[in-house]
Amino acid sequence: MVRDMPVPVLIVRAQGEFLYANRAAYRYLGLAEAAAPLRLTQWLPEGLGVTLADHWEALLQGRLAEASDRLAIPGGTFIEVRSQRIDWAGQSAVQVTLMTHTAPVLPHEPLYRQMFDTNPAVKLLLDPETGRIVDANASAAAFYGYPVAVIRQMNIAEINCLSPAEIRERMARAEACQQLFFEFRHRTACGEKRDVHVYSGPVRVDGRQYLHSIVVDVTHEKRYYAQLENYHELFQNLPVGVYRSTSGRKARFITVNPAMERIFEADSRQALLETDLAALYDCPEQRKFFSHDIQRDAGVTRRPLRLRSLKGHLIHAEVTVRRQIDPDGTKTFNGIIEDVTARNAAQATQDRLIHLLDASPDIVSIADAGRRMVYLNRAGRDMLGELPESLPEAMAVAHPEWARRRIEEEGIPYALAHGHWYAETALRSGAGEVPISHLIVVRRRENGELDSIATIMRDISESKRYQHELEHLAGHDPLTGAVNRNRFLELLKGERQRVRRTPSPLSLVMFDVDHFKRVNDTYGHSVGDDVLRHLVALCREILREVDVLARWGGEEFMLLLPDTALDGAVALAERLRVAIERKDFAPVPSLTSSFGVAELAPDEPEERCYKRLDGALYRAKGAGRNQVCSAERPVDG
Repeated sequence: MVRDMPVPVLIVRAQGEFLYANRAAYRYLGLAEAAAPLRLTQWLPEGLGVTLADHWEALLQGRLAEASDRLAIPGGTFIEVRSQRIDWAGQSAVQVTLMTHTAPVLPHEPLYRQMFDTNPAVKLLLDPETGRIVDANASAAAFYGYPVAVIRQMNIAEINCLSPAEIRERMARAEACQQLFFEFRHRTACGEKRDVHVYSGPVRVDGRQYLHSIVVDVTHEKRYYAQLENYHELFQNLPVGVYRSTSGRKARFITVNPAMERIFEADSRQALLETDLAALYDCPEQRKFFSHDIQRDAGVTRRPLRLRSLKGHLIHAEVTVRRQIDPDGTKTFNGIIEDVTARNAAQATQDRLIHLLDASPDIVSIADAGRRMVYLNRAGRDMLGELPESLPEAMAVAHPEWARRRIEEEGIPYALAHGHWYAETALRSGAGEVPISHLIVVRRRENGELDSIATIMRDISESKRYQHELEHLAGHDPLTGAVNRNRFLELLKGERQRVRRTPSPLSLVMFDVDHFKRVNDTYGHSVGDDVLRHLVALCREILREVDVLARWGGEEFMLLLPDTALDGAVALAERLRVAIERKDFAPVPSLTSSFGVAELAPDEPEERCYKRLDGALYRAKGAGRNQVCSAERPVDG
């Protein structure tokens, strides 16, 4: 559109060096289109270039947004110079529009009509005093959507979107040649508003002065420039690097956005533009394959690359590149570079943590704020299989009902309030319940909102088994498995407390193996140990579950018989005596035992009872052994 505009339009940069000129500009400068003048100021009338240079510098430096200069040129011609800053092919430049006007009386009406009516440009002839549209050409009718006859009956205020007062002020300036170029918004017959540039100046027709206006539709151009501005702002502010580069072994960046400077730690944009692209690759072989793929496929998408910044630091990047072939056959590359160094580092840390969690024998699970399961480590998958995504459903599958209720009603609420909860619960398994230590940890974001709920569960079956074994060893005789003396005393104390609460009889039986020293001396201690083990096993076959058998010391044993009166205790002792006498303890030919039996009085001290038991046992031994003797009744006081 700019190329075919009827007015001279040039794109210049500092000191008037120009980048582009349309056809009208070449004609105005008196040059062939192939000519390439170095500086616009050399081709403008003397003094004009110097006058405009300062304005252009101010525009390029951002001190002015636009400038308008009206200068008189010898011969009665006025030139209106409209300048505005733009981006042209990625660099700052100034668009210069030149409009010359003369105010002579048109000599021939037929010539005026020919130039006015047949011109392809949109033309209007206005009465500067009233704003009435005196004349319009066919191009105007096509542009505005009204027949020429209708336009000739309209006022410019019906087309121009400015207020009547503003329109009159602009027409006055045009009539006085104070301003010859205007930017307006015009309304067409269908109500559409179009952006237009209007070049307007005084002319005389049939002895009367009018305003001759040339209207240029720049709606698409303005939208294009607005779009360019948006793209430029996007280009400047994108967090990812955007660039264009040349191709070949000595490839360089042509243009880069600020993110590229940050990614490559460049001290300046120019420093990055002067850098050989080959120096930015961490591995020459990687560059070779990368270049080969671009040439083969005309581009690559999100290709991982290891690059180096200008300060030598390693950059992990994902690069998307598209090859472009310009009209002259030159190959360039447009690319996007995303610095994923931090993301890769975070991913590596996450991978290490996941590897660690998967190697852990503990079960680790994580649920998000919506209580959806997002992670279960290998130990959990091996033991529990695939769990439902919903945390409540997963808990129902993984835990027995009592444990699930405890976690939901106690564990999670406590962890949400205090950050963590620790207790012993259980998991389901094919063999039954598996006891676990259960830790729930709640993580919150900086704003206090819930982020995740993590659970660590450890199988404590072995430790509980060890604990039970230790407790058993602490309270039992390692040779026979009978409870030891200390454990017996604890159990006796508990039974006596129970009897005081709910009165019931409680008896003790003390017995030992007759002539046991002779067994050890004759057959050895290993046989003696076997005899004691078999003796205890025999007793357990006869005793009740509530009865307690203790090894009191050496070959001496003690029985605690809850809810058993003296007569019952004597009868039990007799059964044991007979069973021992009849038992085959080979290689020992025969074995007998002597028993003392006593019923405890409710408030009788244990020492007194033991003394009575000892007395009964000694009586049994003194009477020839292999018999049961009852202790004397306790003496009150």
